[in-house]
Amino acid sequence: MIGTLLKLIFSKWLSIKRWNNFPRIEDITPLDNTWFVIHISLFLAEIEEKNWKKIDKEYIIKKILFDLFKALILSDINSWTRDYIIKEDEVIMQELEDKVLKYILSLDWEDFLIADIKAIFSKEDKNIEDDIISSAKKFAWYHECLVNSRVFLFTYDVAMEQIQEYLENNKKKLYSLWVLLENDNYKKYLWHIRRLSHAERWSWKQRNYPISVMSHLTIITFISYLLASIENNSWEDYDVLEIMLKSIYHDIPEAITWDIITPTKNAVKWFREVLEKVEENMMEDYFFVYIDNDYKNKVSKYMLDPFSWKHWDLAKKADIFSALFEAKIERDGWNTEFDIIYKNIKKQVNTFSWISSDYFLKNVIMNFEEDISDIDLTKV
Repeated sequence: MIGTLLKLIFSKWLSIKRWNNFPRIEDITPLDNTWFVIHISLFLAEIEEKNWKKIDKEYIIKKILFDLFKALILSDINSWTRDYIIKEDEVIMQELEDKVLKYILSLDWEDFLIADIKAIFSKEDKNIEDDIISSAKKFAWYHECLVNSRVFLFTYDVAMEQIQEYLENNKKKLYSLWVLLENDNYKKYLWHIRRLSHAERWSWKQRNYPISVMSHLTIITFISYLLASIENNSWEDYDVLEIMLKSIYHDIPEAITWDIITPTKNAVKWFREVLEKVEENMMEDYFFVYIDNDYKNKVSKYMLDPFSWKHWDLAKKADIFSALFEAKIERDGWNTEFDIIYKNIKKQVNTFSWISSDYFLKNVIMNFEEDISDIDLTKV
């Protein structure tokens, strides 16, 4: 079932666009939005922890990822309509979402993954974390409205007014949101981060299913969670949060430098080393200049040196598996440009000697061929 879910993510669900009943100048996918919400949430969490609050970041990341699957199944109900439904009848909306969750849990997951999903949605002591997630979602929505409202005057007025009202009310109870809304530098930092939604992977190749770097980061965060969970279920002791953080942050420099391919990096002696220094300098100018040094020191290691520790090698494996799935979905769509790419990556993953990578090769790649695009919730 994991393979089928990934196939849907890499193909049909990539075609879903937010605000699709509004005129717009940019297309943001639910995967783009999910990563931005995760990043905003982690940013807010850091502010709360500076204010002596203990925040469960692993819960935040998992909750946002698992919520994504509910949202993708209910993709015909956009976020804006959902808010209006809740105002009209919160109970019936909850019944619908419970039915979607029941459907997700009925799929062919491993028992330990089902237990984790159930645990996340059943926790009742995460009020501040849930407030952070909700505020991050609204902040991300506001940015989407703001961009499009510059061209389509008045169309987004009602949406922006309601989001602003929510943010103003919520900043009274969530200290980190108040700090963010009052600090223009923090907003600039997040604004530059958002550029990843416009950075396209393998942009020099013809794509049937183009995917942004931001969407890619959402996918490999989910894959890294799966890999680490599978390893831990086999008596390993991986820090799932650290591995997911590596996946979340590692491609952020590409928002500034773009993705310079390996043959170019290796074309001239010492060019790779020069690029590493250039990357650090550009990160200082475009990102780190807007944030505090203590936050910079926490996140820069994930951005600038993501795969140096063997313990975090699973995050790199997740990155490679994501590339394998991208190449496979293109090749299966008769995109011959990806034939050799897929074969080369497949050779690479066949050399992995991990329990989780064996699981992916034996199970996930196999049911990547299945199709469950027609989801009938009336049968649940």
